Amino acid sequence: MTAQFTTNTDAAKRLPEAPLAHRNGRVAAVGTALQWLHRVAPRTAGNIVENLFFSPQRLPLPIRYEYLLDEASSYTQLQYGAHTIPVFSWGDGPVVMMVHGWSGGGIQFGAFVKPLVKAGFRVVVFDAPAHGRAQGSQTNLYEMADVVFKVAASVGPVEAIIAHSIGSLAAARAVVDGVRAKHLIMLAPPRDLASVVAGFGATLGLSEALVSEQRRRMEQRFGPDVWRQFSFDDLAPELAPRGLVVIDRDDQSVPASHSDRVHLKWPGSEKLQTEGLGHYKLLWHPSVVERIYQRLATAG
Repeated sequence: MTAQFTTNTDAAKRLPEAPLAHRNGRVAAVGTALQWLHRVAPRTAGNIVENLFFSPQRLPLPIRYEYLLDEASSYTQLQYGAHTIPVFSWGDGPVVMMVHGWSGGGIQFGAFVKPLVKAGFRVVVFDAPAHGRAQGSQTNLYEMADVVFKVAASVGPVEAIIAHSIGSLAAARAVVDGVRAKHLIMLAPPRDLASVVAGFGATLGLSEALVSEQRRRMEQRFGPDVWRQFSFDDLAPELAPRGLVVIDRDDQSVPASHSDRVHLKWPGSEKLQTEGLGHYKLLWHPSVVERIYQRLATAG
């Protein structure tokens, strides 16, 4: 395994275009059924695809960090529309806020809590709508960005934001829209919403016709500007915080080359490149936690 910092001015190394996801038997069966349904009832198939796209899976969260919730210094619930959002924090001092990815939860950042609290920070995590312990069954990136904004406003000045995967798009949108932070650290960020939609289609094995229908529905719901609103080609040049992009060459969910593009589009950002950690070990592996801890603890 290697881990190294490079700057945005360094020549980009060739990174693998990893597949966005591996298809298991159940997922493949769902995709096959949708393809058949699309031939006989295209509108119904489109409705199901749209419903699936906006419905997080609430994946099992790491049990090894569950005890931290009982030790939280503070627990509050924020109202977001008709739903409540749980917010946990530990420690006192400058705020480090965590933003989880799709189907994730705030406690995924448990490995960062004790080191950062020991360094004098207040660590804040939350569950976005339809994720973790939050209410709701569906959500989208606009809502996730709104919640980042709402949580940041509730905890006071934010020193740093650490975001994972799709949560990076939500965090970046919130920062561009006014959330202030000195540091923004992204773990395995996708390059844009368009690639997320393409990856969703690839995971299910959907035809281009069904994927195009989902794009059309998203434009109908959010407007044609939705793709620019959540593209790092547009967001990254507007990001004021000191940036760090963490990329693993063996990520099978977000291609490493996509995350590298985020780094290259972000003026002055740094890159931490690892191998063998994949998409989720970045959240707890000691080499990553230590690098980020050192970056924040020694920042002027």
